[in-house]
Amino acid sequence: MKEISEHIELKFYEALKHKISIQDFEQWVYRTKELELELPEDTYTGLISLNYKGKYTHNELEKIVEPFVDNGKFEIKRISKYLKSIIERDEECAESIEMTYDLYCNGYAFLRRLGLTYGLLISCPPAGNYQKSWNEITKSEQDELLEKLYPNIIVDAQNALTWINNGKIIIKNTVNELGDYEYDDLRNQEEINQGEIEVIDLHKQRQQAGNNGSNAMAGKQVNETIDTKSNFWTKLKSWWL
Repeated sequence: MKEISEHIELKFYEALKHKISIQDFEQWVYRTKELELELPEDTYTGLISLNYKGKYTHNELEKIVEPFVDNGKFEIKRISKYLKSIIERDEECAESIEMTYDLYCNGYAFLRRLGLTYGLLISCPPAGNYQKSWNEITKSEQDELLEKLYPNIIVDAQNALTWINNGKIIIKNTVNELGDYEYDDLRNQEEINQGEIEVIDLHKQRQQAGNNGSNAMAGKQVNETIDTKSNFWTKLKSWWL
């Protein structure tokens, strides 16, 4: 892959991922003179001569600029942004938490714990009959659910961010047969276990606490591999409510 300026690569990435319109990208091409200096002549010619109003413009654009974009690098930045949002509990933290479920479903198994323990709860809030989305429940219900997720979720988000920053998770610029980005998982067993699901039997904990006459809590931990909402949301209700 030919090295180009990061801001140019970013604009190519945004166009490929539909983060900007084809019309805006076209205007950017015409006013960015440095493209002619940095890109091979045939690539630059392809960009300025492309029919940006054509039916298959995006497909043609992808052929031209894809070789210059390291998608793995931008995936890392995207995931890190969501994790930082969760840790800081900013205004977009609920959306970021929900995204961990989507990311897990898109092949990022190292986000299993975040996605299934927290993200799925935001995607399918445990209110009423589970037919409402996050935006359909009340503000008080949203706040109550977030209070139950914090502060535990911060630790799990920090773990995931640490793996990324320490080079334990390396996302490649290639996709598998499902269209998901491939990645190398260099975590040790302890770190892998940190990303798995911990299921706590609250009923057993209460029973043991009563039998012991104290507030000591003990739980049974089980590694879960349930990956669908239809099988998983019934368990989530008993964990958090």
